[in-house]
Amino acid sequence: MSIRKIAAALLYLPSMFGMSLMMISAGIFHFFTAIVAYGLAGPGLWGFVAAGAAFSFPIVAEIVVFISVWNVTGEMVNKYSIWLYMWLAFLLILVALMAISVWLFGKEKNN
Repeated sequence: MSIRKIAAALLYLPSMFGMSLMMISAGIFHFFTAIVAYGLAGPGLWGFVAAGAAFSFPIVAEIVVFISVWNVTGEMVNKYSIWLYMWLAFLLILVALMAISVWLFGKEKNN
């Protein structure tokens, strides 16, 4: 086994464990989005409808809540969007680590 393949394995294994953490954190972030949607809609029936819709449609709900919080606060970078940006940055780092490890693990040329 070459040094290149060892380096690829050292990058790939943590990124695969990181993907499991990303799935768990996505569920937590999804629940957080439903709570924020409830808070934006207000207490009562509409709050439960908003939370239920946010829980049923995750990606659409995150976009809608992001835009709604942006409109309410008047700032693009707010408490909700910081969590979203951090989650996306962590996902991008993991995908980049996997891409680098796949590139390092690529077929070696036989001379």
